[in-house]
Amino acid sequence: MNQVTVTKVREGIWIFTEDAPGTAVDAYLVCGSERAVLIDSLQEATGIYGRVRELTKLPVDLLLTHGHYDHTGAAWEFAEAGCAIYMEPSDLPLLPDAKRPLNEAAVTPLKDGQIFELGGRTLETILVPGHTPGSAVFLDRKDQIAFSGDSFGSGPIWLQLPYSLPLSRFQVNLEAALEKLEEIPDLLLLQGHRNQSPRELRLDYVHDLLDTVKAVRDGSLRGETETMEAAGQVFPYAVVSHGAMLGLFYSPERIEE
Repeated sequence: MNQVTVTKVREGIWIFTEDAPGTAVDAYLVCGSERAVLIDSLQEATGIYGRVRELTKLPVDLLLTHGHYDHTGAAWEFAEAGCAIYMEPSDLPLLPDAKRPLNEAAVTPLKDGQIFELGGRTLETILVPGHTPGSAVFLDRKDQIAFSGDSFGSGPIWLQLPYSLPLSRFQVNLEAALEKLEEIPDLLLLQGHRNQSPRELRLDYVHDLLDTVKAVRDGSLRGETETMEAAGQVFPYAVVSHGAMLGLFYSPERIEE
């Protein structure tokens, strides 16, 4: 079983890190004075609900940044405990990929702009479809943190998957998200795979991502086309880098819609 390390970031926020094969994955426990949420639920580790209960006795909900198996692994534990589980419904088709899939009926639809009041702490939902059709970010304006999952990547970003959005559509969604994030100049990103970046990620990283997408679309950046296999499918991809964006993986066939 993969090892899980729990680290306190600041008052009321803990990182759950699963040292999974290939890359570590991170989830976040966020507590207010009245409620708590766990943002994502790791990959293959079990006993995550119990670890949460060791840290807080507050009512807890599970917020999923997207439907990939490495972020929804222990979601079934929270369903069995009667917790509310939120995810954007476009990602429901991804749930069967988990080692122990979450029943779709247990998922409450997540909406853009949805607010989670925790008591002295508020999380605002910003949907950023791209990596997956239902990718979401949860913004804590007071503490200047965005819990971003894989919406912006964690150094690199995967936008080459068969169900990832074309770069043209992702750019529109990214620009809309940036309008809100730029209101917080000292914003810190707490992403889904912190080990993939050699430094903390902040707004400059999101700007570099946007510039990279624009450069691929206008032809000033172009990666060599290769192929990869995932979920039994073989499909083309290319990779480019720019600034803090260590690798934009994209489909050469789906740059424009």
